[in-house]
Amino acid sequence: MAGRGILRSMAATPAALDPTEGPLLERARGGDREAFEQLVAIHLPRVWRVVWRIVRHHEDCEDVVQEVFLAAWQALPEYRGEARFSTWLHTIAVTRSLNYKDRAAEKVRRASSPLDPHADEGPEAAIAREAERAGARGPSPLQSLEAGELRRRLAQCLEKLPPAWRAVLALRDGEELSYEDISRLLGLALGTVRSRLARARLGLRGCIEGHAS
Repeated sequence: MAGRGILRSMAATPAALDPTEGPLLERARGGDREAFEQLVAIHLPRVWRVVWRIVRHHEDCEDVVQEVFLAAWQALPEYRGEARFSTWLHTIAVTRSLNYKDRAAEKVRRASSPLDPHADEGPEAAIAREAERAGARGPSPLQSLEAGELRRRLAQCLEKLPPAWRAVLALRDGEELSYEDISRLLGLALGTVRSRLARARLGLRGCIEGHAS
């Protein structure tokens, strides 16, 4: 598949399949669309989160997610189980998301979209901690206003990060993947993964603190 060259074998031996997915995968590889639709239903939430954390725009996220599953359907006959199916899908999701950002970089930058409060965003854990400090009885109107402002700043700052940094941040802080898994997914050296993650976190923190000052 075209892209950044990371859709490759990610292990020397086949990865263990989820016993509930094995039969579905076999049927889907044989062209059974109903079986593939069941796999889509299983994996859609996580694929959506990965794409959202990189793309940061609702309509574009929908388009990219559709691309991901279309690409997966087309490439499914070539899937040999070198990696877990979920990992394989994550790889396609990251590849398509970064390729989309590369294409979009030539266009006029979109206005920053407000952060979806219902998205399960890893970096937004700080917001949850701020809400907890408000007490069990709930935040005051002022605290609610401040939390909303923090979400707005966070959305703007995430948008300013380079897509490659945002991808590492999404996989580590959002999906809680290990450095080794991220390295395999993105085809990067471990040191590069750690470096990009550190830069992403520093850039995010510095941007938010800069807005606050």
